[in-house]
Amino acid sequence: MCTVIVGFDPGADTPLVIAAVRDEMRDRPWDGPGRHWPDHPDAVGGRDRSAGGTWLAVDTARARTAALLNGWPWDGRMPWEGAYPASRGDLPLHALAQHGRDALAEVDAGRYAPFHLLDADAHRAVLHSWDGRRLDTRPLSAGVSVIVNTGLDPAAPRSVRHRPEFARTRPDPACLAAAPDAGGIWGDWVDLLAAAARDTPRSVGTDGAGDPSGLIAHAELGDGKVWATGSVTLVAADAGTVRHAFTTDPADSRSWRLVDV
Repeated sequence: MCTVIVGFDPGADTPLVIAAVRDEMRDRPWDGPGRHWPDHPDAVGGRDRSAGGTWLAVDTARARTAALLNGWPWDGRMPWEGAYPASRGDLPLHALAQHGRDALAEVDAGRYAPFHLLDADAHRAVLHSWDGRRLDTRPLSAGVSVIVNTGLDPAAPRSVRHRPEFARTRPDPACLAAAPDAGGIWGDWVDLLAAAARDTPRSVGTDGAGDPSGLIAHAELGDGKVWATGSVTLVAADAGTVRHAFTTDPADSRSWRLVDV
């Protein structure tokens, strides 16, 4: 279960800024951001080694971003992912390959477990949500939105707690291409993520431990299994430029690596 914070304002100097927190089982193998897909040469993102897809990728040619979160089924029962013939990690790559604005063109949503797919650039930000029965597509309004596993849910504890502070400090570099480092691009968001990483983590909610409003997750599931935040990605884009940063240690504001795009 993940969190994606989106600052979208088409009138800003930098219209799109994103902070994406990825939560996953620690033993699920993955590769850091890179050009991992020969069939998608302009896509840069992290790769899930188990299925070959991604949770977030940017299109370097069109300064476009697609990010994926697991969704919650319409009937409230979390299905076993293996029951579905297709991996949700395919969807960000498919979205970026669409030169029109229909990110799910020719996609049979019924092949996938429930998901939320963000498709965004400097001009438009759209969230596609599939709950196993109905596909909902809605544009994000200007401002800062928090996407969680229940979608655009303003009552979600993470949204209630963190959206006001991320909105108040929303970065807007005047010259995105020239900004030298993560702090120069995303400003106070780097420090907000560091503070969140040092705070009480969010757990799976089965043992009463943890803080449901925590951005950073950690849960010991027994038998050596750990579900936790494995990485955080930052994205910023204007009409012609996309910047991308990545860390596996958000508590350390110096750990951010600018990804070559």
